[in-house]
Amino acid sequence: MKKFKKLLVMAIIFAIVFTIYIFNIDKKIYYISLGDSLAAGQNPYNEIAFGYSDYVSNYLKENNLLEYYTKEYAESGYRTTDLINDIENNKKITIDEKDIGLKTILRNADLVTLSIGANDIFYKLGINGLNINLGEIDNIYKYIDETLKDTEKLMDLLTKYCKSEIILVGYYNPIVSSEIARVLEPIFDYINQNNTKLAKKYNIHYVDIYEIFKENPEYLPNPSDIHPSAQGYQVIASQIIDVIEKNIIR
Repeated sequence: MKKFKKLLVMAIIFAIVFTIYIFNIDKKIYYISLGDSLAAGQNPYNEIAFGYSDYVSNYLKENNLLEYYTKEYAESGYRTTDLINDIENNKKITIDEKDIGLKTILRNADLVTLSIGANDIFYKLGINGLNINLGEIDNIYKYIDETLKDTEKLMDLLTKYCKSEIILVGYYNPIVSSEIARVLEPIFDYINQNNTKLAKKYNIHYVDIYEIFKENPEYLPNPSDIHPSAQGYQVIASQIIDVIEKNIIR
């Protein structure tokens, strides 16, 4: 009987330790950043540096929550169709000397952050070095509706492979303190409203950063470039972290 009790106690202790271990393993977050130059962390001087996903990764690491992080699928100049092609073609990166496809990474992911679509719109408006082709504005809403179809296709693909948390970062107006900024404001408002609806449809979290950048033009310090400063990226990251704390690690 004593031997049985001893074995029972050992079994209970083992079960408790194993449960704690599993609980801690489950808390670790496999994080992937997807999208364009914002997801890659391009700074206002055409360099890939520390972006919002790097700040999010650091937050997770400092809180002992990070299992894995990559932003290798984020590339400057990417449009929505480029990311769609990456998923459909199962683009591979090397992890621990093994080639792993994007579909597998999405299945493993606990957290995906995404910024995409700005290049689609900027291209149509002729935003290149912040020179605007105002002649395209009359046709821009029709074009946006077309690009939103690509956005929906992307969301459909992402949620097909990733069953965990996806956070979509909204747009900001890259033109500050000018008449052109006011002309573009309803355009970006239209885009953000429609992306919010799509995110809700696919149960994706949406981070709206439009007003933050509008009220803080210093986050865009280079008048010849559309990319945020380190402070701007930190603010985007703080919005993402707020979603993480409320919905993922609560």
